[in-house]
Amino acid sequence: MKAVMTQLLASPPLGTVTIWRDASRHHEEGPTLTPLMSVLEEHGYSVNVLKTESEVLQAVLESVPALLVIYLQTSGEQGYEFCRILRRLPRTSTLPVVFVGIRDQSSELVSALRCGGNEYLQLPVNREECWLRLERHLRTVKLVQSLEADMASLHQKVWSYNHILRQQEEQQISLAKENQALQRLAFTDGLTQLANRRSFNENIVRMWQQAKDNAQPISLLLCDIDYFKRYNDTYGHQAGDVCLQAVSDALVRGAHRRHDQVARYGGEEFAILLPATDSKGAQQVALAVQSELARAQVPHSASLVKQHVSLSIGVCTLEPVAGEALTTDSEHEVLIHGADEALYTAKLRGRDRIVVNSPEGLISIVPTHCHYSGPAEPVRQPTKLMLNTVLQTIQTTAEADAASSEFSVRGLSSPLAQ
Repeated sequence: MKAVMTQLLASPPLGTVTIWRDASRHHEEGPTLTPLMSVLEEHGYSVNVLKTESEVLQAVLESVPALLVIYLQTSGEQGYEFCRILRRLPRTSTLPVVFVGIRDQSSELVSALRCGGNEYLQLPVNREECWLRLERHLRTVKLVQSLEADMASLHQKVWSYNHILRQQEEQQISLAKENQALQRLAFTDGLTQLANRRSFNENIVRMWQQAKDNAQPISLLLCDIDYFKRYNDTYGHQAGDVCLQAVSDALVRGAHRRHDQVARYGGEEFAILLPATDSKGAQQVALAVQSELARAQVPHSASLVKQHVSLSIGVCTLEPVAGEALTTDSEHEVLIHGADEALYTAKLRGRDRIVVNSPEGLISIVPTHCHYSGPAEPVRQPTKLMLNTVLQTIQTTAEADAASSEFSVRGLSSPLAQ
C-alpha cells in the first residue's frame, strides 16, 4: 500500500478538484472534509481549496477542474445560485458539481439537483462510498473530455479533408482553364486569332458529315491575298502581319453567322466554311467579303490590279448524298479540290475576282468595286451540284489547264504565286 501511495504521489495528478469552503467562518466544521480530500488525493487528484465565490469563479474559468465541491455549511443558499450561474456558462455547463452538507434531509438533495448539481454527500462520509460516488462523476468527465477530444480531432480531419478537396477542385479548375487555353492555342492562329489549319481540317470533316446526314449543301471559299509577296517586299513583314490581320477582320465581318468558320489556311491564304449554304448564298458571302475588304482600304502600291489590297476567291458548293460512293478516300477533299481549282482560275484570269466552280464550268464574278478593264463575264446561277458531276468537271478543267500551262497550280515558280 505504501508503494502504491508513493507511486501515486510521484505521478502527475489525474486532475484538479476545486473545493469551495470558507474555513474562517466555521472552524469547527473544517476537519469533516478531511476524509473526502484524502480520498481524492489517494486516487491521484490534487485538491484546491478556495474561500470566496469570486476566487472559485476565476479559478474554474481559467482552468476547468475535474470536479467542483461546494460546502453548504459555508456557502449556504449562495452555493445553489453559484451552481445555476455555472450551468449557464458554456465553459462550465458540464462541470460536475457535488454539494456537501451535514444535514440528512431530502430537501438538501432536491435543492442540489434542482440548481444543476450532480451529487449531494452527507458528512461525515464513508470513504469507500464517497469514492464510488465521486468516481462515477470523474469517469463521466473523462469520457466527455475524451469524446470532445475525438470530436475536435475529427473536426480537424474533416477541415483538413475539405481543405484538400477545395485545393484539388481549385487545381482541377485551374488545370481545366489551362487545358482550354492550350486547346485554343492548338486550334487558333496566333497572328489573326482565327481558326488555324488544324482546326479547319477537323471542322470540314465534321461539317461534311453533318451536311450528308441532313441532306444539306455545304460551301467552301478559298481566299488568297493578291500579290502579297510584293506587299511584304514593299512594306516589310511587320506591315504584312498588320495586313493579314486587316484581311482576317474583313473575312469575319463578311461571314458573320454563328456556324460559319473563318480559318487561316496558310500564309496569305484563308478559308471560309459555310454549312447549310447553297451556291447563291456562298456567292453572297464572297461578295460581302470583297466589299468589307474594299471598305478597309489597305494600301498596296505594288499590286498589279489596284492600289489597295484585294482578294482572289474560289467558291465551291456541294451537296453530299448519303450512301453515294466516291472515288476519293476522303469525301470532303472533293470540296477543297473544287474551291482550290476555282481560286487558281481566279488568279489566272486577272485576280481581284470571285470564281465559282459549277457544273456549267468555272464562272467569274468581278465585283463592282473592282477596276477591271477586261470584258465582264456573265454570272450564271448554278444548278444543284452533285458529287460525281463536280468530280468530272474538276478533272476536265484540270486536264485542260495542264495542257495549256507550263507551271503547276501550287508551284512557287509560277507568276501567280507572286
